[in-house]
Amino acid sequence: MVDKTRRQGQKKPNGKTAIPKPICPKCDEILNRCYTRGIKNDKRQFIESGWMCPSSNCDYIVKGYVELKETEDIDEVEKNTNDTDKAEKIKELTAEFVKKHEELGRLAEQINELETD
Repeated sequence: MVDKTRRQGQKKPNGKTAIPKPICPKCDEILNRCYTRGIKNDKRQFIESGWMCPSSNCDYIVKGYVELKETEDIDEVEKNTNDTDKAEKIKELTAEFVKKHEELGRLAEQINELETD
């Protein structure tokens, strides 16, 4: 078998170096890019979907990452602010509850002392 030289360190026009293609961990061949048809920028295009080993004996496939769009609307932002307001309100009420509970505990102790006398 002939050793393949990886010639992927060329300079791009913008001055950055090219990213080398990944190598298959099972058979040590350079992976091929996989594409699927889809709609991108309101046009039908081939979209990169991952990497695949070109060997017929190997079944190694790496699926590409998908970027999710931020779908945060104004309603969700308001809901988040309401959630923080609710959380603060819950903390305040919990603190008041603890204070009242301690006061009731002290009063119960005083009642028990008076009853035993």
